[in-house]
Amino acid sequence: MTGQRRRTRPRALQAAVAGGLGLVLALGGVWYALADRAEGSGGAAAAPYGHTVGLAEPLKEGDCVLADWPGPRFTGTPRLALDPTCRDKAPDGQVMGLVEAASAEEAGQVAPGRCEELTREIRERLADVRGFAVVPTRAEFEVAGRRAACLVLGGRGPVYGPLGSHRRLGSAFADTATMQRRDCLDARSNRDVRLASCEGSYDEQVLGFTRLDAGLTLTQARTRSDAACARDVSPTDYGFDPSVYEAGSWTSEGSWNSGTHFAVCTVRKQNGGTMGGDEP
Repeated sequence: MTGQRRRTRPRALQAAVAGGLGLVLALGGVWYALADRAEGSGGAAAAPYGHTVGLAEPLKEGDCVLADWPGPRFTGTPRLALDPTCRDKAPDGQVMGLVEAASAEEAGQVAPGRCEELTREIRERLADVRGFAVVPTRAEFEVAGRRAACLVLGGRGPVYGPLGSHRRLGSAFADTATMQRRDCLDARSNRDVRLASCEGSYDEQVLGFTRLDAGLTLTQARTRSDAACARDVSPTDYGFDPSVYEAGSWTSEGSWNSGTHFAVCTVRKQNGGTMGGDEP
């Protein structure tokens, strides 16, 4: 992972928690693509969601996508392409659900709300994502399987890898963008952290997120993120004994390049030991 965290003990924990940042960031509005709904195929290859979206095959659960927006992010209809590995091309997001409908018209009406419901839990567990419902055209509704696709996309930039249950235990994080609340982490080095099972032993657990000052460089952020997490996402407020546990953090280039500037806040043992079994 391109990120790095600082292994120094944070300053004294404060009682007030500024938490909730991840939830605020995650609950962005649901958008959907209706462009080209009425167009016919005209003898051209099938385009289930219209030629603006550009896909030749319907989206499936777990597909990772690249999104090329015509203007600012989440403005207009993006052109989508697949990233088959979910890692090679720094994907912008992933299909996290599908919504069936009786017609393209019905899909356009109900998919945004249903996609919001289907993706709510994963969006609330991630730091900076938004929903996007991709609706089939009338002409290619059957080709699309009579379903709209519910995407979860990075709010300001790529997510860099698979999300939620599509991640494999033991897999390395390419970026902090795919870390979510209550993830358990195996921290092998300052640049190699992996998703661990919370049922065994692990090094840290993700509690939440905090946004750092926009003017900070990534180097500066790496020296201040532990203290910011101790202040804003205090382990004490999650039931962790302050004489045993301390706040930790992870930062990455991805969130700085996109301007998100968030740190992932964790809890870990002060003595560097592993966690598991008797934690809150």
